[in-house]
Amino acid sequence: MMPRLWNRQLLVGLMIVLGGALPVVAYWFWLGRAPIIMPNAAKEWLGTPGSTALLVDVRTSEEFDANHIEAAENWPYDEIMGLSLRGSASEIPERFKGKSLLLICRSGIQSALAAKQLHTLRTVKALNVRGGMQAWVVNAPKPCPASLVTLRTASGQSASLPYRELPSYQQWGIALTGFGIKTMYMALALVLVGILWRQRASELVALRWAFIFFYAGEAFCAGNYFFFNDQSYSFEYLHSFGMVFSFAFVTFALFEGLDNRIIKYSDLDQKCAALGLCRSCIKYTDAPCGLKRLFLFLALAGMVVAFIPLTAEPYMVSFNTQILGAIYNYSHPMIHQLYEIRWCPWFAVLLFAITFIILLFRSDDPVTPAKLCFAAATGYLGFSFFRLFLYAPYHDDFVWFVFWEEITEMVFVLGALFVLWAFRHGLFAKEPIPSTETQVETRSESPAVGIARS
Repeated sequence: MMPRLWNRQLLVGLMIVLGGALPVVAYWFWLGRAPIIMPNAAKEWLGTPGSTALLVDVRTSEEFDANHIEAAENWPYDEIMGLSLRGSASEIPERFKGKSLLLICRSGIQSALAAKQLHTLRTVKALNVRGGMQAWVVNAPKPCPASLVTLRTASGQSASLPYRELPSYQQWGIALTGFGIKTMYMALALVLVGILWRQRASELVALRWAFIFFYAGEAFCAGNYFFFNDQSYSFEYLHSFGMVFSFAFVTFALFEGLDNRIIKYSDLDQKCAALGLCRSCIKYTDAPCGLKRLFLFLALAGMVVAFIPLTAEPYMVSFNTQILGAIYNYSHPMIHQLYEIRWCPWFAVLLFAITFIILLFRSDDPVTPAKLCFAAATGYLGFSFFRLFLYAPYHDDFVWFVFWEEITEMVFVLGALFVLWAFRHGLFAKEPIPSTETQVETRSESPAVGIARS
């Protein structure tokens, strides 16, 4: 691979890594420093005779009255934050003094902030139950006092933690996709990487990286299931991150393939395929470029479309079920939803805006950096839409969310393999079409060069 081609692939990766590192840092500063306890450990502590631990629900009194864990006491988040800001430990309600407070909310976000604030008082021990009530449901079948797995309302009515019986066809379907389809498309992804391993054309190199990251992300997904019962935040995040990388590099491969093999926009020695539409070409005369204008429009359109997930609301779901005799929990933690429909589209908006600015103001070869930024933006937005597209109709029937995600990923891998097979004679020619940088470096300078770069 030519050094400059490697640099292009690296730049796409660096932009995605930057977008992935920032939310991790933000999570650590925002929530990660709060003292935590896992739901299982919290239940054991609360169920120990003579324990000083107390489960404290920090939701509003209205939410608490509507439905709460029977053993929990209510201390609203706003009251805790007001108390902590004043720094007055003497104003802690008597029923909480001398207790080890295990704070819980719907998703574990407000309780983390409340635990962090209470921790600053240094007169009360407060821990955040990680994952909130979403995660609390996961361990419901394990032995513990009934008051910890019973929900109660202000009117005195009680109910068990969410549990659903799945019909047998759903159980077999989810087992087939989880262990059969997933294994199959991961193996095919490795086959695809092997096919592309020695290819040097820029679009094929980008496609190879796409499926390396795709396989890595799915490996973290499988590891999360087998080793952490799907409860590892870091493994699920790396799963998502692999999909972002994959979408971005597939987009970049598509741009490179269209440019190098069909449109010929970046090759100054060949006519652009859009010449018949534009009538005059930027390569030969000082004329406006139709493709560049189209690219500008697509960058603006991407920014607008990114607001679709930004205006969607997170939805909490968590229920236990049995799949072929094994207890399993279906949930989609709020922290992951916020990454998918808040962070990813916002970062995509930023990258689309950078793409637009590069195309509008850079006169020296604006296409190359614009393609890089656009591809990275599409990776984030594509992943956001992928999850939103599945979660919106299936958040109340989460089995289908998981089922169709696996089927879609199988189609994704098969689609890539089919394209390589259908165009194998041209894609895998012994003398691959050189990358854009190679062409630019090897051609002789001509009077049209300065015009083409504008």
